Amino acid sequence: MNDREKNQEITFGQKLKGHFIIARPLQLVWLDIFGALAIYAILAQHAPKLHFGLFILCSVIADAGACTINDLGDLESDRLSYEPSRKLRPLVTGLVSKKAARNQAVILYSIGLAIAFYLDLYIFLAAFLLVLISYQYSMKPLKMDGRPVISQLFWVGFGFLYFFAIVAYLRRYENIPLSNIYNGLYFMMTMILFAAVAETLAKDLRDLENDRASGKNTTPSHYGHKPAAIGAFVFSLSGMVFWAIPYFTAYETHIILQSLIVLIVILWNILCFRLCMSIYKKYSKGKARKLHIGFILTLTCIFTLTFFGGIT
Repeated sequence: MNDREKNQEITFGQKLKGHFIIARPLQLVWLDIFGALAIYAILAQHAPKLHFGLFILCSVIADAGACTINDLGDLESDRLSYEPSRKLRPLVTGLVSKKAARNQAVILYSIGLAIAFYLDLYIFLAAFLLVLISYQYSMKPLKMDGRPVISQLFWVGFGFLYFFAIVAYLRRYENIPLSNIYNGLYFMMTMILFAAVAETLAKDLRDLENDRASGKNTTPSHYGHKPAAIGAFVFSLSGMVFWAIPYFTAYETHIILQSLIVLIVILWNILCFRLCMSIYKKYSKGKARKLHIGFILTLTCIFTLTFFGGIT
């Protein structure tokens, strides 16, 4: 069966599903929705108003464009992956063409930037820079996700810009006091250390074999799995310290919430230490996958507790 016959068998519904999958809906939920709500709540110290939904919509749409571009950039390493979630991605299987994916990214980026421009000039500037660097994260000439250390620095920059965009929104529509922003810097440091550095090290450890096979020079593939495993634990622990401190110092926090924070910190650091030490002694793709998924689930818990910490 030739490629033309294969394409004729793909229905419109299957193509539509493929386009939806490469937008990474789960990532959009835990990062752009949970993350945005957490930052808003901890800065504003109350539940988000309905109008903030426009900011979330802008974030989700623009990030869906970035996820689409990322799948294009990761096409070769995904083809070499042993994981079904990677090797069966729509671009790898041919369910979505590269041209269609590029068109999707352009449309999503454009809509996201249009909403950002409507909201505020500073939000638009932050969104424009986020779009620019997210493209260079996945594609040439820079392709930052294939450069050691640079891939982590990208997410540090991403965290700063995303935090700045929400601050710009709150200064424009809520006029929050500067003291709230200063206290919110604790959480920004959590995002930088835990999510931008530690979680991305775990992701690169998970993809280590595929990246080496495809010639992708990430931090673990360049320096080895041992320093990457140690770094993932150290930055994870540092990020959680910055997360926990304000709930016992700067914020008036209910004892139940404080107890949950302590519980999450203890349980995750025990699990993270065991997985990182196991990977340090002998690399295992299965252990690296568990570590990465653990980071995502823990970050979701951090976002959730941060949200409730801000509104209570």
